[in-house]
Amino acid sequence: MVSLVEYTWRDEVPPAESFGSGSVVVSAFPSAGLATIVAAHYIIRALKLPRIGRFDSPDVSPIAVVQGGSVNPMVRAYGRPDLGLVLSEFPPTPSQANALARTILENAERHRARLIVCLEGVVPHPVGGEEEEEGEGAVVGVDDEHPEQVWVVFSRNDPALVRSFEPSGARLLEDGVIGGVSGALLVQGIGRNIPVAVFLVSARVAEGLPDHRAGAALIEALDRLLPEIQIDTKPLRAQAEQIEKALRAAMKSHPQPSQESPTAPSQEMYR
Repeated sequence: MVSLVEYTWRDEVPPAESFGSGSVVVSAFPSAGLATIVAAHYIIRALKLPRIGRFDSPDVSPIAVVQGGSVNPMVRAYGRPDLGLVLSEFPPTPSQANALARTILENAERHRARLIVCLEGVVPHPVGGEEEEEGEGAVVGVDDEHPEQVWVVFSRNDPALVRSFEPSGARLLEDGVIGGVSGALLVQGIGRNIPVAVFLVSARVAEGLPDHRAGAALIEALDRLLPEIQIDTKPLRAQAEQIEKALRAAMKSHPQPSQESPTAPSQEMYR
């Protein structure tokens, strides 16, 4: 018999200091390019969000995340009265993802939040021509003119909900596959009182570094949707440019493997 994974949300602040009625809950778990983690950490720093809760489970990995000398559990929540943010730097297993989604939904309803928004990075496949065939890990299509395109998908077919997201600039996702906590929240959100939406951004993973631009694109979509957040992403985009400059400098200063080698990185990705 397979045991059911369960998580318990432990509040760490009084109700008045946590997210409450009419608030929005943001979910950020690792995905392509770590764009979600980049975005979540930037939001926490920019808004100075305190930690307000943690997730406990006998099934949780024995990991402590140390930041600024403070110890944090692997899955935790930050927030203020109008905003909650659930974050983990480590990807959950499928059974953990379902349990986490269930806990997030239940507690968003308990706190009387009005909306759950999941952040997700995807590995895009090119649009058009022979390259349109999907490869491993492909979820949505992207073209070169919109390298940081953001899509959105909802747990319910509600025209009013769709219209409310128009200021975000995200395109409605017509076809695709979404896994992890975001996918679980979408499915579990069907028929629930609180709607679930997922922002998906095309993220680059070739460099093996976090995609700061994709993270900025997620924040900007969220910022347009929720004007009260007001986050300036210029420093984040500047950081992305600095990383790319450092990569280009490293590529120029170190000899490259022969192009005959199948593992040789393409110079095009650094230009």
